[in-house]
Amino acid sequence: MSARQRMVARFVTAASGTPPTDEQKSAINMLQSAAVDLATAIEMLVPDGRDKSIALTHLEDTLMRAVRGIFTGGHDAPHPAPRSN
Repeated sequence: MSARQRMVARFVTAASGTPPTDEQKSAINMLQSAAVDLATAIEMLVPDGRDKSIALTHLEDTLMRAVRGIFTGGHDAPHPAPRSN
């Protein structure tokens, strides 16, 4: 696989991927609902500050990566072996 092909596989976006199936849409909706429930609890229970901000940011990242996993079928782009000098 060429470097270009590896990078295309690694940087999949909604625009470059295939449209989601009904099953994928359902899974995404379930994850989003769970993330919103947890984010609401964080918003209500955790005092404003750095920890709250980081918690919400990481939750956003978690949802994004879970949805990406649904679209990619859990197959991350292969990582090349480190080059030796």
